[in-house]
Amino acid sequence: MSKLTVFVLLSLLLASGLSWGQPSPSIVADPVFYNAPLYYNHTSHITRTSTDELIVVWSSGSTGGQIVYSTYDPVFQLWSPPAPLSSAGDRADKAGIASDENGNAYVAWQQRNTSAEDYAIYFTKYDGSTWTAPMDLTGSSVENEEVSIAVSDQGRIFVAWNTDAEPDGSEFVLSIYSDDGGQTWSIPPDTLSSSDGLIGGSSTTCGRPFLARGNSGKMVSAWHESPDGPSTAEVFLNQFDGTQWTGEQAVTELTTNETRYPTVEVNSNDMIYAIYSPRYPQRSLVMKKKGWNETNWPAVADTVIEAGYVGYKPFLGIDDNDNLFLVFRRDNAADTTYGLEEVAFVASKDGGATWTDQVRLSRENYDAGYVTLAPRIRPSGVDVLWREAHTQFKDDPDTTAIVYGHIDFAVGVEDPVPVVVKKFQLQQNYPNPFNPSTIIKYAIAKEGFYELTVYNLLGEKIRTLVSEYHLSGSYGIQWNGRNDRGNSIPSGIYFYRLNGNGLNLTQKMILMR
Repeated sequence: MSKLTVFVLLSLLLASGLSWGQPSPSIVADPVFYNAPLYYNHTSHITRTSTDELIVVWSSGSTGGQIVYSTYDPVFQLWSPPAPLSSAGDRADKAGIASDENGNAYVAWQQRNTSAEDYAIYFTKYDGSTWTAPMDLTGSSVENEEVSIAVSDQGRIFVAWNTDAEPDGSEFVLSIYSDDGGQTWSIPPDTLSSSDGLIGGSSTTCGRPFLARGNSGKMVSAWHESPDGPSTAEVFLNQFDGTQWTGEQAVTELTTNETRYPTVEVNSNDMIYAIYSPRYPQRSLVMKKKGWNETNWPAVADTVIEAGYVGYKPFLGIDDNDNLFLVFRRDNAADTTYGLEEVAFVASKDGGATWTDQVRLSRENYDAGYVTLAPRIRPSGVDVLWREAHTQFKDDPDTTAIVYGHIDFAVGVEDPVPVVVKKFQLQQNYPNPFNPSTIIKYAIAKEGFYELTVYNLLGEKIRTLVSEYHLSGSYGIQWNGRNDRGNSIPSGIYFYRLNGNGLNLTQKMILMR
């Protein structure tokens, strides 16, 4: 799998009047020897800070796994190697990240130091240059899991999670906040679920709070539980008015209609949007909305993604103009053999009354899922992160990749305006000689299928860096000096070749260990 960063932008005007650049996937990390580096999507795994720094987080493994992060270099258009944030004795998992308007970023996750220990919630702060030492927020007297993190427009940091592995009625959705950048916290936590606790399952079927900021210090939290058994999971929501949380509100009716995976946002007029996945129609996506001071949620939900598209596990974001952006997981309709899924995107400029056509974000025939976006949409566009399979045609794989997509806004564009490249080009790699990695840039003058491949002096193929359809434009790739099996190769002279559509360009490079 290549570390492909596409530089070309193709502006698309969609039926809704919203327009953006052609989504361009970029490989953050590959391979990742873990099938759940991004697990579920009730909290974001990606943020763009107010100083325009792009940061992503994920879990590196199960037993022994740590929370790691990577940042994006816009000059070289490359992702930094993953670096650890946690130092768990047993494992750290399920991280979320958020940022404020002062250049800071914050990460929270669950961690335990032995396999016999319950999970605690941990936290760290990034000030633009360094990360603080991880802080235990909860202790491990009970199982604390499924953390979510968000920052209010006034800089207050909220962390929410649910307890687990306790009897029905003894598990709760909890929340704390900090007004000083995470140095001190509002202990004991606020209880968001009702006094009878979460009913009907473990943290895989109940809880998973989703946080979203409002205006003037407001915050909302949405989550689900199964009060009448697993076939009756329902969505609940709490509102924080700047001073205190309300009790739980039932967003969905307490019926036999299983509803899960809520995602919420609040617009500039304090309208709350809640999108979730109902059981009937199965794996569709629907939306309800209400004003901040309204008491009841509508009885009937509006359809966002119809059942035929089999969409679920949504994640919602909103920009300063109240445009809504929704990413979600859906079936690969063309695949009838492997059970592949893909990541897609829609948007609305009218509060969800209409939505754009769906746009696939993930690469074709790579199983994809667990998608989140940076919920505070910056002027540069929408930042999206998801998990993909390491190889094509592999469903729910053990080896995965972390993939990033950026959807550039193209305000006022009336017709598609591609960047035209008139000449094919395969540039000399840089640096050269290199150790351990090098950058290769190339230009495609005619759209079509192209491959970029590395060979040794004997003409044996070492690594396929790129093998996919290209639009006309400029491209870049980083090679880490490893073969297709992920093994380091020895020092020596190697050749890289760009071919396709009758094109055959070759350059020489030197690897010095």
